[in-house]
Amino acid sequence: MFKARLSIFYTLLTFVCIFSVGLFYTHLRLQADRKEQLLLVEEVASAQASSLERRLTQALSSTYILAQEVRRSNGEFHDFNKFAREVMDSLGGVSALQLAPDGTTEQVYPLHGNEQGIGHNLLFSDQRSKEAWQAVNSKKLTLAGPFPLVQGGVGLVGRNPVFLDQNGREEFWGFVTALIHLDDLLAVTELETLAQKHYTYTLSRQHPDTGSTDIFARTDAPLTPLQITRTIQVPNGEWTLTMSRPVSFVQPMITGAGFSLLLAAIMSLLLHRILREPERLRSLVKQQTNRLEHLAFHDELTGLANRRFLTEKLDQALFHNHRKGECLALMYLDLDDFKRINDSTGHEDGDRLLVMVGHRLQEAVREADIIGRLGGDEFAVILLNIENADNARQVAEKIISTLSQPVNLGQHEATISASIGITMAPDDGSSSSELLRNADLAMYNAKRAGKNQLSFYNSVMQEQALQAMVLEDELRRALQRREFVLMFQPIVSLTSGKNIKFEALIRWQHPERGLLAPGSFIDIAEQTGLIVPVGYWVIEAACEFIQQQYQHGVPVRPVAVNLSVCQLREPDLACKIERIMAHLKVPPYLLELEITESMLMENVELAMTLINQLQQLGIRISIDDFGTGYSSLSQLRQLPFNSLKIDRLFIKDLETSLVDQQMVEAITAMVHKLDLMVVAEGIETEWQMAFLAAAGCDHGQGFLFARPLPAADALQYRGHNIRSKGDQKATV
Repeated sequence: MFKARLSIFYTLLTFVCIFSVGLFYTHLRLQADRKEQLLLVEEVASAQASSLERRLTQALSSTYILAQEVRRSNGEFHDFNKFAREVMDSLGGVSALQLAPDGTTEQVYPLHGNEQGIGHNLLFSDQRSKEAWQAVNSKKLTLAGPFPLVQGGVGLVGRNPVFLDQNGREEFWGFVTALIHLDDLLAVTELETLAQKHYTYTLSRQHPDTGSTDIFARTDAPLTPLQITRTIQVPNGEWTLTMSRPVSFVQPMITGAGFSLLLAAIMSLLLHRILREPERLRSLVKQQTNRLEHLAFHDELTGLANRRFLTEKLDQALFHNHRKGECLALMYLDLDDFKRINDSTGHEDGDRLLVMVGHRLQEAVREADIIGRLGGDEFAVILLNIENADNARQVAEKIISTLSQPVNLGQHEATISASIGITMAPDDGSSSSELLRNADLAMYNAKRAGKNQLSFYNSVMQEQALQAMVLEDELRRALQRREFVLMFQPIVSLTSGKNIKFEALIRWQHPERGLLAPGSFIDIAEQTGLIVPVGYWVIEAACEFIQQQYQHGVPVRPVAVNLSVCQLREPDLACKIERIMAHLKVPPYLLELEITESMLMENVELAMTLINQLQQLGIRISIDDFGTGYSSLSQLRQLPFNSLKIDRLFIKDLETSLVDQQMVEAITAMVHKLDLMVVAEGIETEWQMAFLAAAGCDHGQGFLFARPLPAADALQYRGHNIRSKGDQKATV
């Protein structure tokens, strides 16, 4: 009787606990759903804010084009209507363009509907003269509005001040002005479509005169509590886009409570039955315990020892060897290019391959030796009671040979290889953690040496690892302290000698070791992932150099920047670069990104997606170091490149190698068929330049023209005098 009551008590207790847990889980799930909805609204708001900011930047760039033409003509702007029409047709989004010498509007295109603007003084007779004076004082583009237009509707006016060089002094000439209708600006977004899907939004700014919040665009329906705010950067201010979406959580709560009630009832009945069958339950618990114990010490896929069990066995073996005076070897094994096989044939085939590797390892070593899978495609082997390192080498060579045999995966046949690191005990260490670390270092040394080979641990590897750690810390500090500098190597036309563009090359101004070339730190930066923030710094610094060209009044030439493979893996690469250019007000066509063949071939599909995104922004794309990778012309034809660089390996022996000459001529001819520009790297002699020009290469780069120059010298560089064959110096 007591046991029956106790069974009922436990059943009721279980019901209450499970029902409570179910309600709590429902609450957590609703919270997660709310967060998911917030993320969705956040993604939508970010996309719309980016569209608005990108469209506004594109429309306002018309003022920079007009300003450049005013400066070029020294204030004597001829055929304004034709030029303005071409700019508006090219950029879109602009309702009218104006010229206002000394602040007074003299020319408007189109004139129809804008006649009242003629003779209007922007500095004195305009209600928004505050923004006009701000533009003159800051020498930067300012944006007025949104405000009601005389001709109807709501619009914005971008005023870009123009200064002319008068006897070495900058004199204010007047304004170039762009009128943008708010409806045209909003039309590029999906806000209207989203409103039909029950999204709500407000678009507001802080009024420049009153300081209050000015909502100038909104949906009829009000915002809901589930809302996201995004900031849109505009000249001399910012806008705020707030978006929301109504969501009801009542029905999910009712459904969750009902499911919790049902689950609690089922589990309670099951528990009641279990309590009545204690013997069966004890047997089941024992079976499960044995299974869990096995899983706790063995890899579920291969059945080999897992990291925990292998470490315990290694500690036991080290203790035994210490007492007996014996030696052992620990081998750390990693499959080469396993990710490529796994991605190309599928994870199921990858799992079958790992199981096969486990079987082959067992065949290659003695029964007493211990094999474990440490995770992924990494394995370890403990060779017990061996005489010397030669015995370990023989076993490792046998493993490498055994694994190199083709593996039949059903519909596929795979050929694999392995890199093995070996450490000896007690010579290299006396603890499992020390030996595992040493074997890992030796394995990475085998990887760097070319893979499919073995490497024994030595103290130099530890020193190199420590040096790499120190260098990593110094790189992090260098980023914080802005110790990096850019040098700019000119790229010139092989027909005219004119400087066409620059390639940005990074240097590290180390506080102790002086100016360091990238070869001394780029590898560590790529291994640690620091190359990503360093790469964005390079892009930002290159854009700042483009700004300096504008500021110094020299012909503005594009700047090419090398992308790293780590950056190419970033899905938001294009967005980040777009934000940098928008922040520094650099036109996209002045930035060129160089991608090496090896980067392209690592993941062609991902590269195509990102390259298309970058080209849609207006950024030019170039293939760097062509000829050193494995790309084909069919792949190049599919990708929207603008130019291609022939690697310097084909140029350095050009004068003596007929094969290199024929390769350069063939590459140039084929690439021109794809409508790409051809750039030759590493030109050091006039003969090389003359041959490349005759072969049809468009541009050249190398020490013949100039070494990498500091920014100040690069601003003065104009080109190379190709008329004088004896003169190998660049003309500045």
